[in-house]
Amino acid sequence: NKGELVHEFNIATAAMHSSHQAEMMEMMQKGVLGADRIHHDKMGEHGMHHDHANSVLLEPGESGEVVWTFDTDAELEFACNVPGHYESGMKGPIRMHH
Repeated sequence: NKGELVHEFNIATAAMHSSHQAEMMEMMQKGVLGADRIHHDKMGEHGMHHDHANSVLLEPGESGEVVWTFDTDAELEFACNVPGHYESGMKGPIRMHH
């Protein structure tokens, strides 16, 4: 994450992104997720976690990776589900055809 804000890289269907966006909004409302920081201590206090195999949540300056094996054809998208980011265009298609 070379930006100045928290970002997420997530691989999912559009419907899955929509559901996850509600979870991310709740994290922001409870103070777990700030614009430029992830408050891991508060995450535990609220019984929340962000350890999905299909995503990585990064603070500014952090790096991570998602390793995913596609064993069937797939019509997915990658996206950042931090509130406001998806709506700002931080998304794109992933099309896998064998």
